[in-house]
Amino acid sequence: MSSPSPKTLLRLFVNFCLVGCGASAIYQVSHVGPGYDRLGWVHELTVFFFFGLLSFVLFLSEYHLVQRLSRRELNPTWGYVQSLGCFLLLLCGIASIYFDRATPLTNHGSAFTDRILQLMLVFGHIVFLGNVVWTYVHQGGAP
Repeated sequence: MSSPSPKTLLRLFVNFCLVGCGASAIYQVSHVGPGYDRLGWVHELTVFFFFGLLSFVLFLSEYHLVQRLSRRELNPTWGYVQSLGCFLLLLCGIASIYFDRATPLTNHGSAFTDRILQLMLVFGHIVFLGNVVWTYVHQGGAP
């Protein structure tokens, strides 16, 4: 059985974020009332999934656009590093939201998840640019 391509992984992660954003938004809307004051973590999870969705859509569109314009296949190893690394950072952000909910006396709060989103975007773009440069250097320049 062959492994999925990096574009397929990015599509799966887009769907994961879409389902996560929708599920957390539905949960938040279905629990409205006087007894549900402490659902700030669900709102934070919804926003985190939404920006994760935007990030993976951006990575997927960049990947597709560069392959279409250059008429070259980008290096799949770098594509796996980008997609799986960013997904791992997304999971770390989800875990930090849960950990913040489980231990409310911690001081990192939402600033930590914002930093993870920034790190995910910077990491994804650096690896993507490295992939483009790697492809052009090892395939002999412009087509």
